[in-house]
Amino acid sequence: MELTDEELNYYNALYALIGIQRKYGKDNAISFLMHEPFQVKRARAREMYNEAINLFYADDSIENNAHRNLMFDNLQKAAQVVLTTARTSKDMEVYGSLLTQAAKIKQLDRPDPEKRQAVKDKNIKIYMLDTQAVGIPQVDRQQLAAQIDSIQDISERERVRIKRDANVIDVDIIEMLDDQEAKTKDID
Repeated sequence: MELTDEELNYYNALYALIGIQRKYGKDNAISFLMHEPFQVKRARAREMYNEAINLFYADDSIENNAHRNLMFDNLQKAAQVVLTTARTSKDMEVYGSLLTQAAKIKQLDRPDPEKRQAVKDKNIKIYMLDTQAVGIPQVDRQQLAAQIDSIQDISERERVRIKRDANVIDVDIIEMLDDQEAKTKDID
């Protein structure tokens, strides 16, 4: 979709707003819109700020671990700059504080989760249809079929699918593949 010149200018203003917010903070970003070339009123500048935040941060699919690693890396770089330019003991306190913050973000202040020692320690899951093996009485499949047949407002095709899922009737793999092919035929 192509943007009009006006829409593109608005998008660029929001993008610039985010950059200013990152470097100088919210108040300076809003103030930026109130001066040349935009000259918008404070209320509108605040609305645009909110729109920019929603536009650029509403859909964040980055995992928390990736965010932690990114923040850790940034704090490490900041700490290195402080270390190389340190002149006083106060600078070294800032350096230590940055390292402490980085360690907390990376969760280095927490104990490592225990690792399993051997394959035999791995949890084993067993899936089965025999309910008696786990102490539950066996289900009467004919009674289950009757309950499924009593469901109203579903098609016969759906009724057969439910019966297959409930293990009342045998699964016909060929029929299932044909059904899947028919469902996806129109997608191409």
